[in-house]
Amino acid sequence: MAGRTNYVALSMKKIIIAEPIIRLFGKNGTVFSRGSISTLTAESSEEILHLHETHKADLIVTDSELPFMGGAKLCSTIRSNAGLKNVSIVMVCNNTDLSLAQCRAAGANSVIPRPADPGLLFAKISELLVVPQRKGMRVLQRIAIKGRGEDSVFTAQSLNISISGMLLETSRELKTGERLICTFNIAHCGITVECEVMRSDKTASGRRRYGVNFLNCDTKSLIIIDQYVKTQAKNR
Repeated sequence: MAGRTNYVALSMKKIIIAEPIIRLFGKNGTVFSRGSISTLTAESSEEILHLHETHKADLIVTDSELPFMGGAKLCSTIRSNAGLKNVSIVMVCNNTDLSLAQCRAAGANSVIPRPADPGLLFAKISELLVVPQRKGMRVLQRIAIKGRGEDSVFTAQSLNISISGMLLETSRELKTGERLICTFNIAHCGITVECEVMRSDKTASGRRRYGVNFLNCDTKSLIIIDQYVKTQAKNR
């Protein structure tokens, strides 16, 4: 099957994505539907390799079981070629220690176990293509957070937000690795998502700031967050 979508600008981000993976997102694409992103699809590892040789993609999203060349071999082939290696690779593979280790050793930037969660895939893909341009976005809102380890609810303020997570400020003391249930509203839409505390620091006033990553965020919520951040960026 030939890849689809013509490239109209050299600055356009180029993605090569395996057919079984793009089907996870349905007809209405997420990050793939943007005007600044051009997408080619492939049904085999050999086709991915050929498309990358021709178009020099920014990102390849594939499955380790895609015929006919295995995912690990495809990845190592790309990484060993000086003209092809400068590309990000997201690999979906079997949820076994051996398969995960082989894909990482072959040079995949991100390895996602099967069955792949569309929300997690969206977050990883968008992180590699979009998030670095938006990390400084400041969005103020009230957040209700319920700790998993205890039956309590407290409030925090989000200082910025992206599809990967938020920077929260609160008087509540949290521990790195702690998981939370965050509930907030964006563009009149309620979002509830599980988060993990990844880092912490303290302000001069003694309030605490925590960087939290979203876990298992559904695709609809990711789209809402992404569109909200994009709108806010345009209005700055």
